[in-house]
Amino acid sequence: MRVLVFDGPHRFHVETRLRPAPGPGEVRLRMAYVGICGSDLHGYTGESGRRAPGMIMGHEASGWVEALGPGIESPPIGTPVTFNPGLPCDGSCGHGPGNHCALLRVIGVTPDIQGAFADAIVVPSDRVVPLGSLSLLWGAGVEPMAVALQATRRAGVAAGRSVLVVGGGMIGQSIAQTCRLEGASRVAVSDPIPERRALAVAAGFEPLRPGEVEDAGPFDTSFDAVGISATAHTAIRSIPKGAVTCFVGLGLPEVTVPLFDIVTSERTVVGSFCYPDEVFEEATQHLAEGRLDLHTLIGSVESFEDIAAAFEDLATARRTDVKIMMSTGARAPDPS
Repeated sequence: MRVLVFDGPHRFHVETRLRPAPGPGEVRLRMAYVGICGSDLHGYTGESGRRAPGMIMGHEASGWVEALGPGIESPPIGTPVTFNPGLPCDGSCGHGPGNHCALLRVIGVTPDIQGAFADAIVVPSDRVVPLGSLSLLWGAGVEPMAVALQATRRAGVAAGRSVLVVGGGMIGQSIAQTCRLEGASRVAVSDPIPERRALAVAAGFEPLRPGEVEDAGPFDTSFDAVGISATAHTAIRSIPKGAVTCFVGLGLPEVTVPLFDIVTSERTVVGSFCYPDEVFEEATQHLAEGRLDLHTLIGSVESFEDIAAAFEDLATARRTDVKIMMSTGARAPDPS
């Protein structure tokens, strides 16, 4: 099978490896679509330091069950699925929700776990989520929607609230949708890129240039879906005293924040990372039933051979798609 190997900043190569055999409690999936995540992109450029040379990235994906490991009887071979990439421990660390596990590992993020930019991947069977009526293309978009839904819950967005989302990439646009799903009455998306403001307009949200945020606020709740110092300052200063801002973007490992504005105004800053299993499954259901929408968010679909060039185009701002998908070109396996 083919795998896309990360060689360090701005470098990939395609390699041929043996298809992995699923062990006890595991299944092998034949990949159909894999999305480029913003965290993959920041790892590719070296900005975040969250990807290591030699690894295979990819944690937003869909495909079909291709082989069952010993002791596994379902889902049947050929079932369209996605997978929850979070791998919590067996509970020995004392965690509550799985994403709070102190030993949490993430497929395609933890360097020694093969990610989805490949023709096939082996995952624990309890991470597999059947897609039902959801298309395979949209199935690869479940993961970022789950990130957004968890962030919305962490921030406590409720009916009638006004929301500012700083950053109009995939996560920011998805957060805008999940805030509306939770009943927010006003949702604004701030981004310097005109095409991303246009996406917000197309989805029914209020577009803002960064310089317009101050006059448009204050907002009841804000989100930083970028994760650099400038966006952190904007998110914190756009809410009133006692309000909540949620940090989701991981653009840089360290940022500065306006501490005076946090302390003296008793603003609450919360982080959101991954999601509990039930939130991932709920995001799948919302997409399948049309309450969340990926039509405007998925840009181009690239071949395996062209996906490295797509990474570079995004890294150098030659393209502004909020979500580029890779297609392996595979067909569903024969159940017989």
